[in-house]
Amino acid sequence: MSSPDPSEWRDQTEADAKALPDDPSEGTDPGAAMPTDRVTVVALDFSAVGRRALHWALEHVAATGGSIHAVHVVDRHWKASDLAAEPTALSKEIADVERLAASELRSLTSEAQGRVAAVHEHIAVGKPADEIVRIARELGAQMIVIGSHGHDAITHMLVGSVAERVVRLAPCTVVVVKG
Repeated sequence: MSSPDPSEWRDQTEADAKALPDDPSEGTDPGAAMPTDRVTVVALDFSAVGRRALHWALEHVAATGGSIHAVHVVDRHWKASDLAAEPTALSKEIADVERLAASELRSLTSEAQGRVAAVHEHIAVGKPADEIVRIARELGAQMIVIGSHGHDAITHMLVGSVAERVVRLAPCTVVVVKG
C-alpha cells in the first residue's frame, strides 16, 4: 500500500477549513463549561532550588496562561516516642509548623500576584512526593514543577529523591529544575 500524496492532504485540509463557521462561537453553547484552567503545581521546600523552580513556573505560566498552585509538604517523621506524647501537644506542634509554612509560602508567592491569572497555596502533611502527586491529581494539573538538589550517588541510594519519585508517580508532565 502506498502512502497518500501530500497534495491530497492539502486538499483535505482546505476542505475542512471551508466547513468551519466564520464565527468561532457559532454552534457553541454559551452555557457550556469553559475549558479547564491550565494548572501548574509547583513543589516548594523553601530552598534556593525550590525558589528557582517557582521562578521557572512563574515565567512559564505568565507566557502560556493558567494558574499556579504552590505546594509545601510538611514531612513529619513519626517516632515511637510520639505515641506516648500528649495528643494535644502533637496537634499543637503540627498546627504551628503548618502556620509557619503557610506564612513562608505566602511570602514566596506574593511576587506572583498579578503576573499570572491566579496563585493558590497548599500545605499538606505527609510524604512529600506522595502529597505533591495527590494534589496534582486532585487538581487535574497539566504540569508539576519541582527542584532537584542533585544529591551524590550515596545519599540518593540511601534516602532517594523526592523529584525522582514525583516523576515516576505523576499523572502529568514534570519539569525538574536542577539546583
